[in-house]
Amino acid sequence: MLKRVLIPSAFLVSPLLIADNTFANSKLLSQPPSPQAVIAQNSLSERTTEKPRIAVLDFDFSSVGNPSLLSLINGGADGVGDLLVNALVEGGQYTVVERSRIQSILAEQNLGASGRIDASTAAEIGKILGVRAVMIGSVTQFDLQKQNAGGGIFGVGASTQDTDAEVAINVRLVDTNTAEILYTTQGKGNKSQSDTQLRAFGVRAGASTSNDGKLLTLATEEAIQTITQNMNTQVDTIAALQQSIPDVEALVASVSGNTIILNKGKKEGYREGMVVSIERVTQEVKDPETGEVIRTLTTKLGEVKLTDVDAKSSLGQWISGTATPQVGDLAKPMRQN
Repeated sequence: MLKRVLIPSAFLVSPLLIADNTFANSKLLSQPPSPQAVIAQNSLSERTTEKPRIAVLDFDFSSVGNPSLLSLINGGADGVGDLLVNALVEGGQYTVVERSRIQSILAEQNLGASGRIDASTAAEIGKILGVRAVMIGSVTQFDLQKQNAGGGIFGVGASTQDTDAEVAINVRLVDTNTAEILYTTQGKGNKSQSDTQLRAFGVRAGASTSNDGKLLTLATEEAIQTITQNMNTQVDTIAALQQSIPDVEALVASVSGNTIILNKGKKEGYREGMVVSIERVTQEVKDPETGEVIRTLTTKLGEVKLTDVDAKSSLGQWISGTATPQVGDLAKPMRQN
């Protein structure tokens, strides 16, 4: 049943007033956005289309009391870093560099040979990889404790074994461009298990289900879950960092008109919008004692803007320069447009 509602005259609005307000609102809507609003919108659009690119380096285990326990988890010492990479990728907030690529860079550049990587070395590695930030850290606790209890009478009894796995990980986030430590966080994990066995006249019943490796892995995953959750709160901070330029030169692999293809891609930190300098080697200066090339002199031919980049190659368009590039010319990253 419909009810009639009487509206007091005080609440009636003049059509002219409505028209005036509508006109005022339309003027506000038609005004162009401020430069600050445009910059903010562009920044938001960039974040929604491109995730911040980071790298996770090997963790330091020098503080672990019993390093042999690391062999109980999948991948050993590298397994902790792998678990963190997997968690970050599954979180969907970051693009994470493949661990194999990092190991290749460490070997090629002889970086981190001492086993411990400080912030400045991490930043150097990050520049080569072309990432905005690098995660370094240490495992400060990786313990397994066992306690046995039990008793019996007249040959019959029971025994209980309690196993506790405890893991603690400290992580630091390093700005690739400045080597500044942007953020620190810690994750802790604890998993336990209790097994009971019955004993009668020398015969045991109730086999132990203790799995030390599984307990340590679960405790590590719990610690990493906390770290990942905390890292996800920093995604906007990392996205706002200046994009680093990879310190890896490429070679021209193909030339077709104004279209150039290089032999380096996303694995080396190349990406769409990057501008590279195309240069030709004019002289190689060798050490007279060893014959080693100590300096390479080049002449700049022009610039190419990358438009399509996959894992192993980059395609770009010639945007400046009058010389004709050829296969084998050098390509040096310059800037990100």
